[in-house]
Amino acid sequence: MTFKHLFSWMIALASCTLLTSCGTSDSSDTAATDKQYSSRIHVIASKNGRIAPAQAGDTSSWILTLENPEPTALWYTDRPSQDVGATPLKDYINAAFWRSTYGDVNPNATILFQLAGSDDLDGLYVSLTRPSYNEKSNTITFDAKILNDTLDNMGADSLAFTNVTLNVLNNAEDDEAVSSYIQYASQAVLQPTAVSDQYKVVLSGAGPDMIWVDNAPGQYSDSRPMSNFFPQWPYVFKDSPPNAALVGTTATGKMKLYFLTLTDPTYDEALKQVSYTAKLLGQTSGALEIINQAVLSIDSGAFSRFPVPGKGTGYQAFGQGYDPSTANNTYIYFGSDIARKQTGSLWGTQSYLSQSCEPSCRNDLETMKSLGINLVRLYDWDPRNDHSQFLDYADSLNIKVVVPISNWLPTQNASEWNKQVPNYFKPGNFGNKNGTDWHPAIAGVIISNELDMENGGTYYGNVIGLVARFLQEADKQGFSKNIPVGVPVTFVPRGAPFGPGGQNMPGWKQFNQLLTDSRTAQYKDRLMLCPNTYNSKDYLFNNAESTGQGWVQLTYKQFGVPILFTEIGLSRAQSGYTPNFVRDQLQGVLAYQKANPEQLLGAMHFQFDDKVWKQTPNDTDTEGAFGMYHHGAVVKQIQTVKDDFNFYIDEAKGVYGILTIDKLDSTRTYAPVVEAYK
Repeated sequence: MTFKHLFSWMIALASCTLLTSCGTSDSSDTAATDKQYSSRIHVIASKNGRIAPAQAGDTSSWILTLENPEPTALWYTDRPSQDVGATPLKDYINAAFWRSTYGDVNPNATILFQLAGSDDLDGLYVSLTRPSYNEKSNTITFDAKILNDTLDNMGADSLAFTNVTLNVLNNAEDDEAVSSYIQYASQAVLQPTAVSDQYKVVLSGAGPDMIWVDNAPGQYSDSRPMSNFFPQWPYVFKDSPPNAALVGTTATGKMKLYFLTLTDPTYDEALKQVSYTAKLLGQTSGALEIINQAVLSIDSGAFSRFPVPGKGTGYQAFGQGYDPSTANNTYIYFGSDIARKQTGSLWGTQSYLSQSCEPSCRNDLETMKSLGINLVRLYDWDPRNDHSQFLDYADSLNIKVVVPISNWLPTQNASEWNKQVPNYFKPGNFGNKNGTDWHPAIAGVIISNELDMENGGTYYGNVIGLVARFLQEADKQGFSKNIPVGVPVTFVPRGAPFGPGGQNMPGWKQFNQLLTDSRTAQYKDRLMLCPNTYNSKDYLFNNAESTGQGWVQLTYKQFGVPILFTEIGLSRAQSGYTPNFVRDQLQGVLAYQKANPEQLLGAMHFQFDDKVWKQTPNDTDTEGAFGMYHHGAVVKQIQTVKDDFNFYIDEAKGVYGILTIDKLDSTRTYAPVVEAYK
């Protein structure tokens, strides 16, 4: 079984005769609840279907048609209730019922199907509206919007498919960002246990990846290794166990569906096996049967785009000849933007320049992947550049990216913000290729770096205003609300000395200012705290300022906002440096995050490479001795030309510059980071 970027599970289905697992039914007059939305997830099966553009050549709007669907829409409720049932299709596909169920928010849905002439199961993630049922022809139609590019071979023409299962998700309550999770396996079996009405569900040949999709109004979907998901289970479903729909084919080729409540997940990555303790909801049609090519759809829960564990690094690995003080004198280094297309020779496998980098392309992202790194922090970003290649490549390696707004913009006035901020949401920057939501590689956004220590803190006040302006624009653009935004700050107390209860801990004054400012207070649940620290594991997790508690525990208790260490490590030029100091810092972060994923999002080791303009042979410059790698011999130099760039920069004065690819040699910091991360 293979798994493409989002959907396209390679599952062979022989039949679409759905055996219900429900013993109850209802009609439109019993579906409404006293909530603002219905908690029901509906499942519709159909033998045939198609999706076609609403207008020829226009791929922004589609018509989904299901032919000869099953006469009932099965449903189960999102947690915490555990109800199941079946609604007559003619009642469910009804404008009045639809309004009472979904209100003014169009629901999202997944469609699983076989393409005509194929035995493989593909899928789409869509938003649905305008349901219509033609009882005479026994067809149902929806207006559909395809979300997040979820079918690789989707063109402008109609698409015919067979053996269709439509899963219509319930909407998120109060606009809270939640997602539904989907796993797949070669086979699933329900085994009775000694406890009445309790079963063990075993998925064999599971994964290695799974996906999630946002419940409306969110429109994000992503794939991630199963191994990253299960550590988050207590956080995702902390208030109540989830319900799920398990569907697959029996030995006779019929499709069978079970509704379940799941607890006690275990995942054996080596055996490719997942197991749950499960309560069976409703009555099955016949005896329990082994099902093949199984898909498990789990109801909604909170989630984080950050991987667990979040094993990160700071990245700005320009080669010899780069210096930020002179970077703007050349096109290639202008803005110190390492993630731009033109620097692919360093982070990727091609130069995107007139001159190739082969065979000397450095491919830093692949190196990160091989070392266990799954998260990268960037520092500088010019929205005029194209960054889609970097983000796409990181996404293909399952590396998440924390994207930046550089220090320049917070120092400008509000009119410049209004001019620049919308550009960050375009394709090639933070937007996906359609500009409808975040690029799938992005885990979070950080604005500036340590401006709390500049100009008497004046710029930090500017940063807070820019955070508010950025989130305002994200909402205006209709982007999902599940990307946290943070401001990296220095790890020092500001103001009065430490109080008897540990008050005035490092970063606390800056965090309090960010969270209580009238411009950002309304966005508190979309912010993260971003300290840059070089303190020990003991200080961070065990005993800060003789309080008997770690800084992380105290800080989360104080503010209730998740923490991302945007810099952590220690310079080899410091007298207290040892490799074990760095290893222990990182291992402390990963252990704490695994136990408390709602509190800690991970750590960005500072950094992937030594600052090339600061490094010295004997690590005598503190700022130039943090990296896992030291810049060594020059391997290749590429003279850039005018045609390599797509906009004119006055400051560079026509100097296009030379991109240097140098050899990266491991330092004493390499081994402790790899030990912690691998």
